[in-house]
Amino acid sequence: MTRKLLLVFLMGVGILSASYAQDPSVGGIASVPGSVSVGEAGTVQANFGNGSSAPISQTNNATWTINLPPNIGVTGFSFNPSAPSNLTTTIGTYDPSTGTIVTVVSSLGDVAGNANYLFTLNIVGLTVTAGAPISINAATTPPVGTNVSGNDNANGTIIVTAGAMPVSLISFTAKALEDRTVQLDWVTSLETNNKGFLVERSKDLKTFEKAGEIGEVAANSNAKKYYTLIDQNPFAGTSYYRLTQIDLSGKRTTFPAVSVVVREGDYGVFPNPVIKGQQFILSLDEPETAVVKMFSSDGRSLPVQKAGVQSGSLLLRTTANLSAGLYIVTVEERGLSRQHRIVVE
Repeated sequence: MTRKLLLVFLMGVGILSASYAQDPSVGGIASVPGSVSVGEAGTVQANFGNGSSAPISQTNNATWTINLPPNIGVTGFSFNPSAPSNLTTTIGTYDPSTGTIVTVVSSLGDVAGNANYLFTLNIVGLTVTAGAPISINAATTPPVGTNVSGNDNANGTIIVTAGAMPVSLISFTAKALEDRTVQLDWVTSLETNNKGFLVERSKDLKTFEKAGEIGEVAANSNAKKYYTLIDQNPFAGTSYYRLTQIDLSGKRTTFPAVSVVVREGDYGVFPNPVIKGQQFILSLDEPETAVVKMFSSDGRSLPVQKAGVQSGSLLLRTTANLSAGLYIVTVEERGLSRQHRIVVE
């Protein structure tokens, strides 16, 4: 019933005015249903087209841009009744901070007069939100002089709930061992239709690879259960591990990642104090790609010269005219930032 009512709403607001020439327009945007759970599939439906009886030329590149929040992911799309041959759809790269941008462009032909499209995006809930914004905008490039700006935009919201979790996770930890392996431990208090667990590792919280899995589990349990997995080939330095539970239907639930450090020495500057004009060593994980900056005690950005790489550390040199005093060196790498205080003599 909810889906039927929403479709009626979308088609209702999608009746686009025909009193103007060449008017790229939107009718509405909404989620179906209004909320999804984390890991659950749903859809976002948008109604758009040409609000006039005159065609919009392909040279004007009529574009409809849909902005989706980071709480949901996009898995596909469809048109009702079928994909128009004159439109090109692009699903942008997911960004954990801003979400996903989807564009539909008339790059293969004119938009017919009074064209009216019902566009469906297949989505999945990623993180809980009480109500995240979704929006659609219509525009042309170059713009048409007869466009009516009042029907160029539509907005809505989508709710992502925690839902009924198949596994109640008490804890998930990562510990570096003396033999340079990593021990992963987790504890559950309730398991329903559980097939097993997947553990993945990452250097930057963006790209993950498999570290191990446990598949021999009882499907259901209401007692505490303890699991341990040893990663024999962890990344050196700071890295991250995440746990994913897989139920009998194939549905996956991924829990927040935890960090661990596998290295012999500390991060920092050596020697410290630093003699101005001479080299010093900055110990870090990614000497080739790390972003390193230097600041005075009052926040002014200062030049610092990269002199080379040595045994996984970065060789730096201060300028000869640097005044003696306290300075801050910042490092950005592997999804985190560190600060080091140095004294220049």
